[in-house]
Amino acid sequence: MSTVRLTYSADRADVLDRLRLQHARADRSIVDSMQALLRRDLVLARRVSDADEDAKQVRYGIEEAVTSIIALQQPVAGDLRELMSIVAITLNLERIAGHAEGIARIAVFLEDNPIAATEPDLWRMADVVREMLQSATRSFLERDQHLARATIDRDDEVDELYSDIHDRLIDRLARAEGNPDESDAITHVIWCSHNLERIGDRALNICERTIFQVTGRFERHHALDNGSD
Repeated sequence: MSTVRLTYSADRADVLDRLRLQHARADRSIVDSMQALLRRDLVLARRVSDADEDAKQVRYGIEEAVTSIIALQQPVAGDLRELMSIVAITLNLERIAGHAEGIARIAVFLEDNPIAATEPDLWRMADVVREMLQSATRSFLERDQHLARATIDRDDEVDELYSDIHDRLIDRLARAEGNPDESDAITHVIWCSHNLERIGDRALNICERTIFQVTGRFERHHALDNGSD
C-alpha cells in the first residue's frame, strides 16, 4: 500500500473514531435530559446544557479534519462520498445534542412541576429515537443500507407516539384554560415531544447518508433539511 493510501487510512480511522465518540455523547445527552425531566434534577439538566457547546466544538473539529483530508489527499468516488457524508452526519449529531439540550432547558423551566412524568409515552418515544440513532450510526459505520432502511421504517412508530402525546396534551391544554401556570407547563411538555420527534428525523438523515454512501444515490425519506433546527 502506498504512503498516501496509508496516510488516508489513518486519517479516515481517526475521523470515524471521533464520529463514534460524538454519537456516544449525543446519546448520553438524550438519556441525561430525559432523566433530568423525570427526576426534576436541575443539576443534571444544566450539565446537559453545558455539554451542548462541547458538541459544537466536536463537530467543528471533525469538519476541519475532513476538509484537511480532502485538500491534502484529494479522494475521489466512494472515498469522497464517505467524507461528505461524515460532514453531514456530524452536523446531525450536533443538532441531536441541541435537541437534548432543549429538553434539559424545559426541565429547568418546569423545576419541581411533575407534569412531564404524567406522560409515560415521552419515555417510550425517547427509547425509540435512541434505538434509531444507534442503528442509524451503526448502519453508516458498517455500510449497511438494509439496516438503514429498517431504521427509516421505525419513523412511523415515532410519528404515532408523537401524535398520541400531542393530542392528549392539547386536550389537557384546553381544560387548563384560565390557569396560565398549568398551560405553560403543558406547552413545554409538548415541546419536549417535538424535540424527540426531531431527534428521530436526524436519525433518518444519517440513514439517508448511509444509503448514499453505499449506492451513490441520495434518497429523501422526509422533509427535514440537514441545516434546519
